[in-house]
Amino acid sequence: ESLESVQDRVDAFREIIDREKLRAEIPELEAKREQMMKGLEQARDILTDLETKNKNGERLSSQEVMNVQNLRVNIKKVSEEIERGSQAIAEAKKRAGVAG
Repeated sequence: ESLESVQDRVDAFREIIDREKLRAEIPELEAKREQMMKGLEQARDILTDLETKNKNGERLSSQEVMNVQNLRVNIKKVSEEIERGSQAIAEAKKRAGVAG
């Protein structure tokens, strides 16, 4: 058997291993994204409650005002991270040959 033939087989095995590794990573990426989505939903609920409280004329404490500001920033960041996660999942599925 030639060296080139052996190298071709090794390359084929590496491709299979890489594809299987990607397939194994997909559920992990999806679980991470799902967790972020749940956290985002909770943050939005808290922000809505605080904004409603403020709109109803209730004075927000300085801590609540800071929470509103932080939640807005964090919601934006997490939304962007979820989008990047969705793109990473789609790319991993494409590279692994997984439908969906």
